[in-house]
Amino acid sequence: MSTSRVLPAVRRTTVGVSLVIGIALAVISVLLQPKFPDDPTEYVELIAGSASAHLGLQLFVASQVFWVVGLVGLGHAASRRSPVFGSLGALFSALGAFGHAVYGGANLVTFAVAGYAADSGDMDAARAAISSTQGDAFIPYLVCGLFGTILGMILLAVALIRSRIAPLWVPIALIAWTVVEFVLPNFVTGVWVMYTSLVVGVVAFVGAGVAVLRGGPGAWTTVLERASNADAEPSVVVNDARGTR
Repeated sequence: MSTSRVLPAVRRTTVGVSLVIGIALAVISVLLQPKFPDDPTEYVELIAGSASAHLGLQLFVASQVFWVVGLVGLGHAASRRSPVFGSLGALFSALGAFGHAVYGGANLVTFAVAGYAADSGDMDAARAAISSTQGDAFIPYLVCGLFGTILGMILLAVALIRSRIAPLWVPIALIAWTVVEFVLPNFVTGVWVMYTSLVVGVVAFVGAGVAVLRGGPGAWTTVLERASNADAEPSVVVNDARGTR
């Protein structure tokens, strides 16, 4: 089989699987996070000795790679019939993943500082260092991650509705997840909000991934590959009473 037929399937599979892996890593990372105390001293001690919290943060940062591939690919697929919303959705989703990755890296520094504090006993220096990693220098990236993801999800949902490359419940689930994850916590509290967000997120992104995997190769085939496939089609010989043509 020629590469012009294999590569579109590889691209489609990469995007679909990335959407599923991205939400899987995000769910595991949330479930591994302990309840963080408000007291700075207790916070330092907790994260210094919490292997699950450290692993959860590592998985959160790693998930951003899969978010970029999956969401940009989803926007690309939708952009064939909804070019504006699909392209903008992919752009803002990528910015959101970038912002979350940078802010996650800052939190990894926080974990390293907390480990130093636990070993040296210099808690004052640790609290000062942790405050700096959570300070103004990283706020733009937090804002980028937050609003980039919100705008990206809404625009991608609209693109999916317009393009019809996924069942209608998929973009509805994406919008519902955005509301539960980013809006609802500002008005209500409780562990049920977190679990609702996880369940809706799994439904939305797995559904999007399955829709991509079940879709046709058209969105993933380049112009050159399409021309190559057309040239490779066998010519048809038709015989009639007047001869061969």
